[in-house]
Amino acid sequence: MLGIDTVVVLGASEGGTACAVLAALAGCAVRLHEAEGSLSAGCEAVRRRVEVALAQGAITPTERQRILDGVLFTSDLDLALTGADLAVDAGGGAPAAALADGLRATTAVAIAGATPPARLAAALPQPGRVLTLRLAPTGGPVPRVEVEPVPGTTEHVLERARAFAARVNRAARLGSPGAP
Repeated sequence: MLGIDTVVVLGASEGGTACAVLAALAGCAVRLHEAEGSLSAGCEAVRRRVEVALAQGAITPTERQRILDGVLFTSDLDLALTGADLAVDAGGGAPAAALADGLRATTAVAIAGATPPARLAAALPQPGRVLTLRLAPTGGPVPRVEVEPVPGTTEHVLERARAFAARVNRAARLGSPGAP
């Protein structure tokens, strides 16, 4: 089974920045894509999220640096998508056709925003690689990542995504003594 080591997050929404931070905390290479005019705001949102987590004791200074070093901010969609193992649509506004053209055939695609999964799946040559990614509150500063299939999600894509979620959640627990 292929692992998920490179994650692209499309959109610097609250959920998008949380996904980027959690994936980087788990040691993934992360590319956060946002439109040129909003890119600096996305960068600042990630930085704020990391500083709050550090101040609350949810991450260590070493983990803070790993996260900040692990996220590349880009407005270039082609660069963001290149080599991604997981693409997270967090409301980034990238058209489904652009995703279909820019992703590898093995890239899992997670919906974490408002895009209807059926619309995205219909645009992909392999619709079985679409699933839903949710950030569940834990009562602490670090949310828990949950994976849900959508109709047609293939079992191997679901297994990869669940292994990724377990890796992220494990890293978040290690970094946050209060997180379940």
